[in-house]
Amino acid sequence: MTLPVKLAFTSGSDDLIPGFLDEMARLFPDVELMVVSEFPPPGGYRWIPYAPKRPFYLNDQRVLAAIGNRPVILAGIILQPNMPYWRMRWIAWKNWPFRVAAFNDNMGHWMLRPQQLPIISRHLLWRLRNLVVSQTMAGSATYTLFWRLRHPRAFRRPVYALAARLAGSVTQRLKQFQTPAIDPPLQQLPAGTSVVIPSYNGMHLLKTLLPTLLPQMPENGEVIVVDNGSTDGTAQWLQTTHPSVKAIVIREGLGFARASNLGIEAARFNRLLMLNNDMVLEPGFVEALNEAFPSVPELFGATAQIFFPEGVRREETGKAVRIPASRRTLDDFAVRCDLPIDGENHSYVLYGSGGCTLYDTAKMRALGGYTLDYQPAYVEDLDLGFRAWQRGWPTIFVASAKLIHFHRQTNKKVFDSALLDATVERNYLRFIASSTTAAEFAELWPEAVARLNHLAARMEPVPSAMAALKAAWRAPWQSNPAVTGAPFLALTSGEVAVFPGCKPGNKKRILIATPYMPFPLSHGGAVRMYNLMRRTAREYDQVLMVFADELEKPPQELLDICVEVVCVRRLGSHLRPYTGRPEVVEEFASDAFTQALAATVRKWQPTVAQLEFTQMAQYAKAAHPAKTILVEHDITLDLYGQLLAENEDWELRRQWELWKTFETAAWAEVDSVVTMSEKDRQSVALPKAVAIKNGVDLERFQPSNAEPDQTRLLFIGSFAHLPNLMALEFFLREVWPHLAPINPILHVIAGSRHEYFMDLYRDRVTVNLNQPNIELEGFVSDVRPAYRQATVVIAPLVASAGTNIKIIEAMAMGRAIVSTPAGINGLDLISGRDLLVAATGTAMASAIAGLIRDPASRRILELAARETAVREYSWDAIALEQLKLYSALS
Repeated sequence: MTLPVKLAFTSGSDDLIPGFLDEMARLFPDVELMVVSEFPPPGGYRWIPYAPKRPFYLNDQRVLAAIGNRPVILAGIILQPNMPYWRMRWIAWKNWPFRVAAFNDNMGHWMLRPQQLPIISRHLLWRLRNLVVSQTMAGSATYTLFWRLRHPRAFRRPVYALAARLAGSVTQRLKQFQTPAIDPPLQQLPAGTSVVIPSYNGMHLLKTLLPTLLPQMPENGEVIVVDNGSTDGTAQWLQTTHPSVKAIVIREGLGFARASNLGIEAARFNRLLMLNNDMVLEPGFVEALNEAFPSVPELFGATAQIFFPEGVRREETGKAVRIPASRRTLDDFAVRCDLPIDGENHSYVLYGSGGCTLYDTAKMRALGGYTLDYQPAYVEDLDLGFRAWQRGWPTIFVASAKLIHFHRQTNKKVFDSALLDATVERNYLRFIASSTTAAEFAELWPEAVARLNHLAARMEPVPSAMAALKAAWRAPWQSNPAVTGAPFLALTSGEVAVFPGCKPGNKKRILIATPYMPFPLSHGGAVRMYNLMRRTAREYDQVLMVFADELEKPPQELLDICVEVVCVRRLGSHLRPYTGRPEVVEEFASDAFTQALAATVRKWQPTVAQLEFTQMAQYAKAAHPAKTILVEHDITLDLYGQLLAENEDWELRRQWELWKTFETAAWAEVDSVVTMSEKDRQSVALPKAVAIKNGVDLERFQPSNAEPDQTRLLFIGSFAHLPNLMALEFFLREVWPHLAPINPILHVIAGSRHEYFMDLYRDRVTVNLNQPNIELEGFVSDVRPAYRQATVVIAPLVASAGTNIKIIEAMAMGRAIVSTPAGINGLDLISGRDLLVAATGTAMASAIAGLIRDPASRRILELAARETAVREYSWDAIALEQLKLYSALS
């Protein structure tokens, strides 16, 4: 007999869900309740995940597959106003229209029944009343419309906003047909450093700046002060006290851009340092900026790290980035200065500060210097850096070049702060209209208009926002043709940080791109990557590109073996777009990583780019022209095939189909595929595939003479990997009860965020670790003490791809191991010699109990395991195999 089921569709806010589930549980209490929700529901109910970004038909199929042929006697939904879950509710209405129970905010409910018509009518009248009340309250659309009719001036802002949006549409269309002018050829200039300092009545500031600048000037250098209409005797003072400084005297002030351009035209050398006069330089400033140019191809600008005087809030740092609208509030300006991260240097930035940046003089002149449209000042440097990026000329942040900035010391003499704020807003709009391509304009203009409209709509309007919004209609007349180059907005978004490592040698270069940090050794993939990288560093310069949850200085262990580490912040979210690719691939899909990888390849020109883990195959094209290696830590197709064989499941089947398409295409895309075993190599079935097995650090992992705890079992496996949770569930269900007579202790090391992953996979597997004699730990930096204490190491996997590094580590530690066949997948080990293999729960329990009761037999197994590890799994020997592959591809 097929048992009925109740479905609860949690289409309401978090505060309503617990009460809704309690009410659903109360109705037909003997019938199982299943919950369709975006997140794991409270109460331990069986969960059917709902993915808001998936097409309706896929969520519908997933719900139907989860219930199978069980009849649904009740489908509860929450009809809460302003909650975007109508597609979730429609699953219930589509499939069980006469079983739907619609709950309101107060947990009153009704169904489509004739006798329920009075309740339905009352509900509709209640909703109508709420609508009327909400629309007559201050702030509602209806209330605001009538208020504006009484106050016609209030229509100005929405009219300005509408005009701005219409102007944006026209401008974008214009940009699609505008042809940019061809840049003049780059000039050949003598090597050296020209410094240009615009100054208006800044003699007192120059007296502080020049003593910190002149001692740093190289022999082939010059300092040019553009005396921009000063009346304080600057020119005479310079001639008397600093005759080596060239002064360009302008009788009437020309503004920052014009004055700067005069200095740019007068510069004689190939490097051009633009300095504000209100700066104080630290020692090594000029040298640090100059050293950046040989390291970055086609570098346009190297900008310094800015500090403010003690006690003054640090309004700028020099690390200027553009924050996408999705990661800031509407109050925030699109461009900001991020605080530098400890250890970073030469990270990519959107532009260099016009007051402390060393430029390529020839490129600066090819761009025409500073644009004169941004009057009276501000946004010129953003415009300049942006136009350079469009031509493939990057700007980087040099954290080691430091100065103190006495902010707005010149401008505040002439303009008040309100005017300066309004100037920034207006000039930023002009910059978007003037200097962007059609694609860039389509992204930046709507963001800027929405922000100004939001600021101007406040009860206390921001004058600068209203003024800029009012002027936005001029955009079509400000539009200019722009060069279409490689994308760079994601690269300069603050999501990429560059950390210099060890000094480069005269070696070939390898780039390694990975979704996970190779150190600390928190998972099997990290163990493999770090041990091979440590040995490869002797023969190659290595560049590491890696995703990170937070941008911070990488571990010193990595900096010691890499010439550079590039970290890209991974913006994790369950709201992944539906693209027809596996979810894990979308989890690591990043424009910032793509652009950073392409920039890193241009910078270091590696002979080989090694992509660790299947999902990184999506970056193979960005790594060209380097030869590409895809390291298949797991053959994902194999893993999902095993999971399906264990338990047919709609979601598993769908992911298997997606992986089949993606993974086989990935093999064709790269130049070589590395697998962990000969078995996996044969499954790839391509000549480019090569098996380079996993190994162990035999010096680090050595047997101990101390006796282990008599009945202690050890399981190590990150819960981020679903098969590890499935293994524990199998062990606790099929093996653990049979071990009760010997009263063992089970020590579980579950990796980082293990509780999160237990909850995440709750719809597939539930593991109860809250039992007597079970000790649970998360991430453990050094697992060797756990191995030494364990009498038996267990590997009860029911599905596994790749090879299990923890098995090899346990062997090297001289531990007795009991595994399922899946636990030693791909390893050439012999049961009864290297370890014991058991295919069933009772056989595994018997093997474990036998090893605990018979120390002599266990000792024989331990010695043989160590011998096999030494003979077959030394990282030194395995690293040689990898070096052979590099050599073949170079």
